[in-house]
Amino acid sequence: MTENESNSPFEDDVIRAVASENDVEESQLRDALEAHQRVMTDNPGVEDLVYEWRRQYDDPVLGRTPETFFVAVPPTVWEEYGDFLGLDDYVLRAVSAVHQEQTLRSDDVDLSGMADGHAAVVVSRTDGE
Repeated sequence: MTENESNSPFEDDVIRAVASENDVEESQLRDALEAHQRVMTDNPGVEDLVYEWRRQYDDPVLGRTPETFFVAVPPTVWEEYGDFLGLDDYVLRAVSAVHQEQTLRSDDVDLSGMADGHAAVVVSRTDGE
């Protein structure tokens, strides 16, 4: 996976393509992706967050690398993040689409483990520094 200079777990071409396909300004999408990663990193922290999701959902971890977790969660998780971050619906859809596309591109993911109706969340295990 090619990471950009901010330690984002997303490839630049994925962000550009999703922004274009969803009629979202690329800078707006990047800001939303960064805010979402920051919330997951800061509250409650990546390891604790993934632990909680493991307790709540049946085998949600689709894959992991030293830098990234790929997790499948129900749509309510995305709705909660959208509400918490104050994202417009179209921006939230684009943020989620970036996560889905990046997950599909990863060789470290077993998609057979994704529960019906769930969506991927890519969680950076780095702090961006």
